[in-house]
Amino acid sequence: MNYDKPQHCRPLKLAIQLMLLALLFTACQGDPSVPDERALTKEKLEKLGSMLQQALLDKQELLPVLPPYDTSAYWYLQTLYTQATSNMHLDRRSPTNNKWDQDRQWKVFILKNEEERMAFTLPGGDFFITTAMLKSFKKDYELYALLSFEATLMNDGHLLAQWTKEYNSLTINNLIEGNEQPNPLTAAVLANGMTNFVFDTEAIEAVDKAAIDNTCSTSILDPIGLLPFLANPSYGTANWYKTRPSYLGRTDRLPEMADKRCNNVQQDKGNYKRFVLNVLP
Repeated sequence: MNYDKPQHCRPLKLAIQLMLLALLFTACQGDPSVPDERALTKEKLEKLGSMLQQALLDKQELLPVLPPYDTSAYWYLQTLYTQATSNMHLDRRSPTNNKWDQDRQWKVFILKNEEERMAFTLPGGDFFITTAMLKSFKKDYELYALLSFEATLMNDGHLLAQWTKEYNSLTINNLIEGNEQPNPLTAAVLANGMTNFVFDTEAIEAVDKAAIDNTCSTSILDPIGLLPFLANPSYGTANWYKTRPSYLGRTDRLPEMADKRCNNVQQDKGNYKRFVLNVLP
């Protein structure tokens, strides 16, 4: 007598197995409706930067672009920033369909804030710094190192990676495109929160190396200009320091990195004191 089980259920089992495999494959591939970071082109990032710039200017008080600041602090910072970001802005290594707009200047903005030591670069290149942060420096090369660092943090994609980690690329893209969404992220919310995003130490180390290379290729200034700020114990509670935490042995490794990567020497003529410290309120 044949006691074999009926065979009519096998096609159903096979169909179920195929469906499960398809679902597993889809899950591994990710949600196709969520664009990856490559979809956030530089054109889109420039648009986002303009939105954030306006949100910041609506809520923050700027040091007025009027005498004596327009021909001193603003002129000096803009000159150094344009120099420090020259290679990034030219963007020669990027594909022709994804470059920064050469007609769009990367501008400097000084926030009138004596309490918070903070500096950051928006996507698209605009740079913001507080008066408190400016007063933390004494020499030209210190500011130049900060400009290189913050521009590199943006240009090399670390800023975007941090934002997509916090909000995901679809939410960022919807903000840029003005698409409707259940819980919309606004430019004001992103602008208010961006100064509190904490970068991981691996990213900070990578930016240090790239920023040193940038300083060496665009100036004759000592590339370890962040060292005086990092070594000052009173700046340990600064917002900039807390959101850009140091990796192990950073103050020792910065000079080592600079020695290996370039042999620039500091050329200081007192311009920082003349154009910045002596004119700030």
